[in-house]
Amino acid sequence: MKYSPLDIAHQTFRGRLFGYDKAAVHTFLSEAGSQLEDLLREAQHRRETLERLEQELSEKRAAEDELRRAIVSAERIAHEMRDNAVRESELMVAQAQTQAQDLRREQEVRAAQFEAEHQERVTALEIAFRERFAALEREENDRARQREREHAERTAHLEAQYSARALELATRNTAARQEYAQFISGYRALVGSFADLSRRHRLPDETPPLDLDLSGGPASEEASPPPEGIREQAQA
Repeated sequence: MKYSPLDIAHQTFRGRLFGYDKAAVHTFLSEAGSQLEDLLREAQHRRETLERLEQELSEKRAAEDELRRAIVSAERIAHEMRDNAVRESELMVAQAQTQAQDLRREQEVRAAQFEAEHQERVTALEIAFRERFAALEREENDRARQREREHAERTAHLEAQYSARALELATRNTAARQEYAQFISGYRALVGSFADLSRRHRLPDETPPLDLDLSGGPASEEASPPPEGIREQAQA
């Protein structure tokens, strides 16, 4: 049988001859009941504290599990985005190589057709090259300014996706520079072909053709050098 503090405090006993002092017994029972009540109250408080701590622990474990799942999901998304960026860059490189090969074949055909008028063509191509060079520099500067404006506008809204977007932009910029470098290489090959044809087919009384050696010869010193920014991109 379980006793409460009230049961202990109000417990009565039958009297017997030469029995205990009733007042002392009641005093002891009252103190025992009070102490038992304090112990029960403390035990209840500890149970409530334990339940609260267990609830907090359960919530923290749930939050930890959710955070772990979010991290795993973010890592998976990052891997997928990186793989997609790699595949896209490989595709862009393959397309640029194909375009460069097509451009090289077209230039070879044009070189064969323009053999009889190489001097005029070389002069025209030199002028066109300078104009195209300046246009490309302006376009590149415009694209760079546009990219800077777009980047500044999107940073506040796409901060969480910044790394992936920056990688994509860098990949496209690299592909554009590679394509441009291939265009310059093809153009130099065409100019070299014109110069070689000029040397092989020059008549004795003809004036020597203009030698446009873009690799750094005397003719290249007379021609206006391309702007510094575009020259660095071509070398890259």
